[in-house]
Amino acid sequence: MSVKFKKWRQDEGGIDFIQLIVGLMIISIAAVGTLQALYYGYDQLDFQMRYRKAISIARSHVEYIQGRLHSDYSDKRFSDLQFTAGNLNNPDIKLLDQRDPSRDYDDIYCEVSHGPMVPVNLPDTKGDDYWPISVYVRWSEPGENDVVPIHMVHFAARMVPAGF
Repeated sequence: MSVKFKKWRQDEGGIDFIQLIVGLMIISIAAVGTLQALYYGYDQLDFQMRYRKAISIARSHVEYIQGRLHSDYSDKRFSDLQFTAGNLNNPDIKLLDQRDPSRDYDDIYCEVSHGPMVPVNLPDTKGDDYWPISVYVRWSEPGENDVVPIHMVHFAARMVPAGF
C-alpha cells in the first residue's frame, strides 16, 4: 500500500499550472493569427470583386457609347456634340457594390465618365476611320475618407464606323 501512496505523491508525467497556461497562450495566439489572416483574405477578395465589377461597368459603358455612335449619331444635333465632348466634369454615379442589403448607407458607388471623342481621319483614307473611346470608373473603398476617389479603372477602345 505504501508503494501506491509514494506514486501518488510523486510528479510522474503530469502537467502543472504553468504548462497549462503556456499551452493555452500558444493555442490562442495561433487562433488569433488565423482569424486575422482570414479577415485580411476576405478584404482582398472583396476588393478584387469590386475591381472586376468596375471593369464590367466600364466595358458596358463602352458598348453603350459604341451603340450610340453607331446607331443615331448626328454631328448636327447639340446633344450628340455634347455627348462626344465627354462628361469628365459631370460623371454618372452607379452602384458598384451593395454591401449589406438591409442597410443603405454602406453601399459603394462609383463615378463613370468618358473622355472627349474626336473622330480620327488617317491621311491615306477618306472619311472618319475610327473614334477613340476612353472610359474611367473611379471609387473609394470603405474606410477611405478621401474626397476624391482613389481607385480607378481606365478602359480604352475604338469604334470603327459602319461600312469598314
